[in-house]
Amino acid sequence: MPGQDYGYWEVSIEKSGRLKLPTALLRALPEDERRVFYVTHGFGEYITLWSVKAYQEQMDFLNSLDRNLTRVKRYRNAFLRNTACVECDAQDRIVVPKPMMDQYKISKEIVLLLDNGQIEIWNASRYHEKFDMEPEDLEKLNEEIHLGQLNDGKEDGNGVS
Repeated sequence: MPGQDYGYWEVSIEKSGRLKLPTALLRALPEDERRVFYVTHGFGEYITLWSVKAYQEQMDFLNSLDRNLTRVKRYRNAFLRNTACVECDAQDRIVVPKPMMDQYKISKEIVLLLDNGQIEIWNASRYHEKFDMEPEDLEKLNEEIHLGQLNDGKEDGNGVS
């Protein structure tokens, strides 16, 4: 469905290091946001693939910050390091910069998670270690969130408080 904000795909990276974006993922994006992306460091253990629109929103935010502040400069430099603009080829493939692939331990099997114009690229094993939950744990977490009873960020290894 065009304009869908969320999605999850498990895919493999080709031997050449190219990543074929799933057709369903591309169709979930607005038509004018399906060919060109920005690859950046994620805000965790993943790489972020941004649509041009989402990346511009992030850059507008970054540009609103005072670059004379050391912490802002540090954040900007870390975020922008290895950032690359990538374009899909005729087979809907992109190449993620090798330094990022190595840093985030991205290998053959990956998870792609679409979230409002941002696509998280995860090492599949790491993603599953971090987010796979038993139905009972998901139920408990859902209840805590809806009741406002999250435990001040104190979580167990599976992200469940």
